[in-house]
Amino acid sequence: MKRHLLILVLITVSIQSFSQNIDTDIFNNLTYESQDRLYKSYFKRNIFGDLIFSDNRSNEVTLKKEYIELKYGHLSDNSQEKNDVFINMIYQYRKDKNYKVTYSIDIFNKIVIEDNRNGKIEIGKDFFGNETYNENVDGESKSIERNFNGALEYKANNENAILEKDSFNKWTYKDSFGNELKFSSKTWNRFINNFGTEENIFHYLINEFLHL
Repeated sequence: MKRHLLILVLITVSIQSFSQNIDTDIFNNLTYESQDRLYKSYFKRNIFGDLIFSDNRSNEVTLKKEYIELKYGHLSDNSQEKNDVFINMIYQYRKDKNYKVTYSIDIFNKIVIEDNRNGKIEIGKDFFGNETYNENVDGESKSIERNFNGALEYKANNENAILEKDSFNKWTYKDSFGNELKFSSKTWNRFINNFGTEENIFHYLINEFLHL
């Protein structure tokens, strides 16, 4: 499930490779058809204001209206941002099949992501306003939180990782696979430009080096 979370956090796909085949129907819904016409997908808004991605491989992603408002503010029908989200979903799910996931907001203002593969993710805030991340897949729990020193810690049943800053403002990533990466200020600034937040960078590093 970890890969499916990042799709709506990061815009990392080459837009040009997909955007040429995207059309808008008379209801302002987006449609896509691959050049070989074997893959088709759709991005539609329902009467409740939710956006729903679906394709001819029986995948379905539902973005509830409250989630859209919290995450994006507003995704207007003609916005480039809406196109970008659609393109990322095409890239993410075009090789998957029968996957269904819903992004919503609960009564505690937490982001809740639940799928049909026994996966659930909750993203909220701790007492100090720091982001918290809790994932449960088939009974296996994973979490990301900040410790009292400001470092980001990832904990799971058989693995862990940490992203911390030293007294010289240099960031280091370490994990239970024995990986240790130190980043120069220039590299770190590029990460921030690409990923936006320290939490997003940590997710990326975990997926790249701990979840190969």
